[in-house]
Amino acid sequence: MSSLHFSSSKKCTLSIKEINRTIAWIDQEIREQQTGTPDQLAGKLKMSVRLLYYYLDMMKLLGAPIEYSQSNNTFVYLRSGYFYQGYKWIEDNQEVPESAKRQI
Repeated sequence: MSSLHFSSSKKCTLSIKEINRTIAWIDQEIREQQTGTPDQLAGKLKMSVRLLYYYLDMMKLLGAPIEYSQSNNTFVYLRSGYFYQGYKWIEDNQEVPESAKRQI
C-alpha cells in the first residue's frame, strides 16, 4: 500500500485512499463555492491550515486551476472541472480517459 510521509517531529502517514477522499471533499467544497476562508475550510476538514495548503498545492500540481477569491470569500476554480476519484483533474469539456477508468 502506498502512503505519504511528512518529515516533522510527529510522524504522519496517510494512505492513498485517505488522500483521494480528502481531495474529493475539498473539490466538492470548491465547486459549491462554500469553502469560506482558509481557516474555516481547514476547520471543516479538521486539519491545519498548513496541511490544507499542502492539499491545495497537490491539487494544483494535478492540474486544477485554484485561486482564493477574497470578494466571494471562497476558493474557486478558474476553469470549470472536477476531480475524478480524487486524483485526476477533468475539465468539463473532457471525458474520463479509459486508462483512468481501468485504474479503479
